[in-house]
Amino acid sequence: MFLHRKSNHVFSVWQHIVLLTIRQYESKSFRMFVEWLVEAYYLRTFLQLSHIPHYTTLQKFAARINGTILEKIISSFILLLTNIGKIFTGIDSTGFKATHASQYYTERTGLRRKYAKLSIGADVIQQIICTVKIRRAPTRHDTIDFRPIITKTSDILPLSVVTADKGYDSEDNHILVREQLHAFSVIPARYRHVPIWKTHGRYRKQMKRGYCKALYNQRNKDETIISVIKRLFGEHITSRLVRTQNRELIFRCIAYNTHRLTNLTIIRWFLQSRSILNCLISIIVRPAKSKKEIAIPNPTSIIVCGILLLDEITAAANIMAKNIGIAYWM
Repeated sequence: MFLHRKSNHVFSVWQHIVLLTIRQYESKSFRMFVEWLVEAYYLRTFLQLSHIPHYTTLQKFAARINGTILEKIISSFILLLTNIGKIFTGIDSTGFKATHASQYYTERTGLRRKYAKLSIGADVIQQIICTVKIRRAPTRHDTIDFRPIITKTSDILPLSVVTADKGYDSEDNHILVREQLHAFSVIPARYRHVPIWKTHGRYRKQMKRGYCKALYNQRNKDETIISVIKRLFGEHITSRLVRTQNRELIFRCIAYNTHRLTNLTIIRWFLQSRSILNCLISIIVRPAKSKKEIAIPNPTSIIVCGILLLDEITAAANIMAKNIGIAYWM
């Protein structure tokens, strides 16, 4: 599949998306990533690249691709998990620095701090991002991003519970979740010093009287998702234009979903093969003949077990690019 019927048909859309996602995962510039791609023989073989693309090819594609396609890819990751019936949604936001100027230099020169604000709606049970909303900051409050994120998330799968912090406190948000989407909302009310009888709204009064802490504490996993994104890919944005900055943040979310889905796959494989691992452990450790004798590991069995585990880990790493392709075609 190509962006235009009159393109040169050298690199497909899927190949471009996989390469740009892996670039975020490797935290490299376009020039350094192309140089790194020369050594990545198995990746080029899997993607069936006829030759290595020029770095400007990736740059132009990142600026040209429609954001709707990328958002559809993000929303398709949760559908890859077949055991999901409803989404336990958590919403939160964070900022990414749009400049590499230090805080000391910014304060001394009086420059305005520029950063892009990323709002995410994620399934807190599986820790998979479902929808994103990007805008410039500092601007208005977080409540304006609540409706588009929750509405797009509900279009993927029905919602069960929606959790958010006090920054999203609004009676309209409660009405949207409970009466229109038929889910349960846990959004604590602000201004604790204001008595209940002065609090506006029926659902906000309920939050003042009390709410389930166990449900609300699941919102902390949104903070975990944001922390993983910043630790893996950094908190700085290398792009200069607003359009390319938005695409870079979306590709980071795709890279995170791929990373998380790969980890879930590895965990599932180990849980399913628990009986096999127990058998391997029993084979590896040679039982002691008496109480005074110590059980001695069998070196040959250790090597065999290591090869089997290495094969599973290698297979799980290889599905990273496949997950991006599957999400793209859904």
